[in-house]
Amino acid sequence: MPGIQRAKSEETQRRVLEAAIRAVEAGGMEAVQIRRIAAEAGYSVGSVYKHYEDQDALIAAVDTVTLERIKTDMSNAIEGIEDPINQLKTLARTYLEFARRHRNLWVTLFTHHLPDGRPVPESHIQGTVDLLTFVAVPLKKLNPDLTEDLLAARTRTCFSALHGLVSISLEERFVGLPGDEMDREMMFLVERLAAK
Repeated sequence: MPGIQRAKSEETQRRVLEAAIRAVEAGGMEAVQIRRIAAEAGYSVGSVYKHYEDQDALIAAVDTVTLERIKTDMSNAIEGIEDPINQLKTLARTYLEFARRHRNLWVTLFTHHLPDGRPVPESHIQGTVDLLTFVAVPLKKLNPDLTEDLLAARTRTCFSALHGLVSISLEERFVGLPGDEMDREMMFLVERLAAK
């Protein structure tokens, strides 16, 4: 009996999370309303709260899934690529394409903040570390003499620069770059950032 109850509980949690993901994909994080998610998943509001403390906890769970999806896309994209510059260029393109295809999930990942005092889930922290590791590995190959501290700083710098370029361009205003121009300049940026 306990096994059946656990399976039902896991199924409820999975379906609620899937409904929240669909809501974010369709309307951004503002679309994550507990009552609406419960109805979409086919459960009571109480069932949602049994698994997720509140709206913020549910959005944080969506963010963790988004990180996993980015990680999977990046891992698949660089499979078989040995050259570190080509790895970095492929990672940059993959990151840009993910943001373009899943804009609301991507925006939610970087704009949602948990209330003060609430710790970030460990899965979210690990997902962020994993993303940075994708950048750190080829950077280390290109710059084997970097100390661990400098490698960590350089990795954050490279990721932040690429993220900023993607973010501004997706907003399609101010200094954002369109289509092919964006792709070309992103490759330019990767080459400069990876230089010794």
